[in-house]
Amino acid sequence: MSNKQALDVYRILKLNGLKFENMLNQSIQSQLNQKFFIQTFGSHNQVAAAVIRKLQNSIETISIPLNFPTKKDVANATKINIQTEEKVDLLNEKVNEILLSLEELKQLTSEGLSENG
Repeated sequence: MSNKQALDVYRILKLNGLKFENMLNQSIQSQLNQKFFIQTFGSHNQVAAAVIRKLQNSIETISIPLNFPTKKDVANATKINIQTEEKVDLLNEKVNEILLSLEELKQLTSEGLSENG
């Protein structure tokens, strides 16, 4: 088989693969867009959400006497940690500004002393 024939086979294969993929995607979309399918999974999602909420509340209730952190506790601690890091960064910037100002003052005073001396 020559190089050109091999390329033609690959092009035909690619073209047929794309056609098949499009047909398959359209079939899946038409199945997913059926009202029964949407309603069934919509109602299951509501039930699952209610179960998850009850489970979260139970975990929070149990966590108090067992003294382990909940998801909310970890989230709050993370927020506080981020806020602290931001404040430390601001303080570092201010300290650097003050140090630069002190260096400038030192240079000015040393220049003034050397001119007078």
